[in-house]
Amino acid sequence: MSATFARMLILALVASAVQAQTFDVTLKPVLDEARAVSAIEVRSTIDRAPPDSPPLTLTAPIVYAALRGVADRVTKLELRDAQGIVALDATDDPPVPGGFPYFRHWTPTRAVTYPVSITYTSLVQPPGSPNGPPFGIRPSGGGVSGAGSGFLLIPGNFEEITSTVRWDLSAFARGAAGVASRGEGEFSVHGSPALLYDSWYMAGPAERYPAEGEAGGFSASWLGQAPFDVAREMAWAAQLYRYLGEAFGYLDPAPEYRVFMRFLDTPPVGGGTALSRSFMYSRASAPFDPQAAGPREVLAHEMIHQWTGGIDAPDGVSSWFSEGLTTYYTALLPMRGGYMSVDDTAHAIDAMARGYWGSVARDWSAEKIAHAGFGDESIRHVPYNRSGLWFASLDARIRAKSAGQRTIDDFLRPIFESREHGVVFNHAAWKQALIAELGAGVAAEWERVILGGGMFVPEPNAFGPCFERVPKRYTVDGHDVEGYAWVRAAAVPDETCRRR
Repeated sequence: MSATFARMLILALVASAVQAQTFDVTLKPVLDEARAVSAIEVRSTIDRAPPDSPPLTLTAPIVYAALRGVADRVTKLELRDAQGIVALDATDDPPVPGGFPYFRHWTPTRAVTYPVSITYTSLVQPPGSPNGPPFGIRPSGGGVSGAGSGFLLIPGNFEEITSTVRWDLSAFARGAAGVASRGEGEFSVHGSPALLYDSWYMAGPAERYPAEGEAGGFSASWLGQAPFDVAREMAWAAQLYRYLGEAFGYLDPAPEYRVFMRFLDTPPVGGGTALSRSFMYSRASAPFDPQAAGPREVLAHEMIHQWTGGIDAPDGVSSWFSEGLTTYYTALLPMRGGYMSVDDTAHAIDAMARGYWGSVARDWSAEKIAHAGFGDESIRHVPYNRSGLWFASLDARIRAKSAGQRTIDDFLRPIFESREHGVVFNHAAWKQALIAELGAGVAAEWERVILGGGMFVPEPNAFGPCFERVPKRYTVDGHDVEGYAWVRAAAVPDETCRRR
């Protein structure tokens, strides 16, 4: 390399670094008189705008997946530039049915000069709010946790920016931790600032598994009084995570994965929800019982999301793939790896059947269910159960056509890999994959059943030789409906059940 070329390269790199936009965010939990977290103070700066970018806007959810009032809990909002405080106008998006996200946007009333600073305080989600996924920031165990979508404002005029998040833990005693899905302590991420929404955050006197570092890419942090032995359950989850990486295979090595758990003294308690390379388990605190079981099925389900991923489809409608496929694999993979008993798997399969034929929404379209949203969990989970059964049926048909040489795993692997490399994966791509594998009739059935709500009956051997399909009557809204259940075939040994 010539000296002249080297100087040009250095100058180009320096110029590129100078032009990069940065969004620096500092999070400071605030304690009330009872030493419980009441809010998170946020101090952020944006150093510059992209060339020819639209005017600056700041955005926060009004509703986010049933979490209400995030934008309303933003207080003391102040935007400053070199000329001083900038007044802001606020506008709201139209409401979206089903509890799905819509946003408030704050726009400066005059042109701003960069750098700009944004400061505000986001109050914790109040007790007694409607239940739903645990996105809201809630106090527990002397700390606070929740998702970025539950408290952060992000700039809406950037498609790409380097966001750096830091913690100010001065309100806590020595030894407190600040952890997020994307890193422990300070972390940076390049891309849309909305990536900060897609992350769990936890700060305070959190406990940890393992005590330091990670176990095969897996780690966990938790706050509050758990009723079970969390360290024991996290050791189990770490082993299962390693097995899942081997079973799916296409993410090698499996990415780092963080579990967050919070045990709350007041409702809403939420549930389990996955975000990027992480998930949050949220429930009520309770006295410790060393014999109590942990939420192993929930842990498996949320970790499996890491590999099943999603499909490019509208909010709610996309659940048929992201949740249905995850429900299918949750029932079977832990059993195959020896992490769940065959009897527990039989119960999980039967729960799918019960959640399909036993629901008032069993014949609702995906769009109708999406509009119902988060108001009724038995309705919202129909795509989980209907699609879980349909994927089992798909596996049986792939095995039958190939005389046992191919399975649903073989069918999905290239889809997963191409999606991982940025290839668009939407309903059109899925339909073409079905046609190529099993023909137009199966693709038409998928549209009729999964999107349209038409009823179907899986093959008797949809879940293999260990689980038998039997007729069953369900009572729905006071009426008997015909359906099916699955029971363990007692004569088949466990070793056979665990084979793929």
